[in-house]
Amino acid sequence: MENKYYFVLFALLCNTSRVISLWTCLSDQDCTSLSGSICNSGACVCPPGQQAVRGGRECVDISPYLDSPCVEDHQCSRLFTGYHCLSSDSNTTGVCSCQEGYHYFYGRCWKSRDFGDSCTRSEECLGIIRDPFSLTCNGVCQCAEGYIERQRGECRKVTLAPGGGCVLEQDCQFPDASCNQETFTCFDITTVENDTDTESLKFDTSIKMAANNKMAANNKMAANNEMAATRTVCDSSLPCPNPFECSPFGVCVCPLGYYESPNAQTCYADLGSPSTEEQCVGLLAEVIDGVCSCRPNFFYDDNMRDCIRVTRRIQESCVSDVNCHTFGATARCGPPKDPWGIRNCECIPETSVWDENRQICRLFAGIGESCEVDSDCLAGALEIRCVTNDEGEGFCACPEDLNEVDGLCLTSGLELGEPCQSTLECTAANNTVCNGVCSCAEGYQAVDGFCAPTIGGSCTLDTDCVIENTVCVNTTSGDTCQCNQNFVEYNDVCWPAIPGFNASCSVTAQCASVLGVGGVCADDRCTCMDNYHYRDGGCWPITGLFERCERSSQCYLEGSQDKVVCRNSFCECDFQYPYSPELGTCLSSKASAVSACAALIMTTILMLIR
Repeated sequence: MENKYYFVLFALLCNTSRVISLWTCLSDQDCTSLSGSICNSGACVCPPGQQAVRGGRECVDISPYLDSPCVEDHQCSRLFTGYHCLSSDSNTTGVCSCQEGYHYFYGRCWKSRDFGDSCTRSEECLGIIRDPFSLTCNGVCQCAEGYIERQRGECRKVTLAPGGGCVLEQDCQFPDASCNQETFTCFDITTVENDTDTESLKFDTSIKMAANNKMAANNKMAANNEMAATRTVCDSSLPCPNPFECSPFGVCVCPLGYYESPNAQTCYADLGSPSTEEQCVGLLAEVIDGVCSCRPNFFYDDNMRDCIRVTRRIQESCVSDVNCHTFGATARCGPPKDPWGIRNCECIPETSVWDENRQICRLFAGIGESCEVDSDCLAGALEIRCVTNDEGEGFCACPEDLNEVDGLCLTSGLELGEPCQSTLECTAANNTVCNGVCSCAEGYQAVDGFCAPTIGGSCTLDTDCVIENTVCVNTTSGDTCQCNQNFVEYNDVCWPAIPGFNASCSVTAQCASVLGVGGVCADDRCTCMDNYHYRDGGCWPITGLFERCERSSQCYLEGSQDKVVCRNSFCECDFQYPYSPELGTCLSSKASAVSACAALIMTTILMLIR
């Protein structure tokens, strides 16, 4: 009979014309559990160009590009690594972005490596100056060909012939060179025809910039309205038109290094990608040698679509620090100024000084580096002097009463509390370190102008240990100051040891040393903390009947602790105190006998009634 029921159940499950599986559908109306999905070949799936989010409860547009709208991180996986869906706390949607410490280039996020850092690919190399082509990887990130190191890891492109790009005079590196800052072009000042050429270039450049401003607006619109774009459906039998490629979500998307136009019918080029004039539409971007690029020594936006306007003079207005990096990484966009709130470029005064000749916020010169006046020189936090050599060239040097050590000018003999640059200066007392001022090293404390060991600090003799009731003891860490016998350490003080439970105390450490971790000093008496109980000379976690245990001391029965023991890793009643299911406790021998007698009487009464 039982086999017959199994056969009927099997027949019902197999009869798909009448029974609809939980995971299948007959129409779109059956797909309510996945919002926005459709019924395709008997299964609920997202439409082409969409993917499931929020635990498979909703279909949303795919996010194939940087700045694509998104809901969850996994939608941005086309960025390969170091990506996330960046959103504010108040928004449920965000945009695909690279995580902090990563940058976008050639269609994906790369771990950022600065000048001098180890690297495996040139795409990883990007410093504060936003020009991804300024660095190349040769085991470490270094200046690329055509770039020079202007100062301490700042690489800047130079032009070696007339007609090349520039922003500053120093960018043009050939005889009789000058930079036309209206056209951003190097020219030979001895060439008479230059005036006509530069005017023509100025006109062409202004036309290009005006056109790019308009195209940039379209570019921003493409990013902001991407979810509304209607992408072309594709599959193995319906390929995408060039240059699109078919995505795993059944719609055409642009290849890596490109992004869609607002109507999703054209692929625009990222900066650095091969491009036609029509594809290179970012702000101030232009096609150079067949590649969508920024002009030499212009800077690249994080989105690698737009170029950032550069300042040509230190006093020019700015919007962000990047505008000012024409003058080096230590140039910044200063605070708004009255009355109009206009901001101007300036050097960061704590780290650099303006060099008019080099048109750069020059980092303070260190020992041995060139200088003109004393204020150019800085060694650590100390202003040092500028001296001249036999050729009349200035260089930074330490004052005569200081010694040069690892780029710093150091003195010696500093006492505790005196300002310092290095531990080497704190020599008036032993066991000192420099923390802005000379201080005692870890394991030591200041006592009358010298550093004495704290409890646990190194010592040689008992007299080295100045804390009351400490002696010098040989331990596994060597000879260290420890509390004497019958004392307990707490906060670098040795407290008298106590005999045990309910003894007078001052700090919990006194109780814990005797009663264990459950011991606590409360109301000046040693007791057990909450959820612990006192037994066998210590405080143990309360462990009830039939709970796991390791020793009998853990087992607790209110008012009758001697009745419970740890047996077979569980707290149970001792054999002489049987367990009463009715009372839920361990009975005494006398109570057990009474209970047995009562049970016998009740059994006899029940038999007589029947």
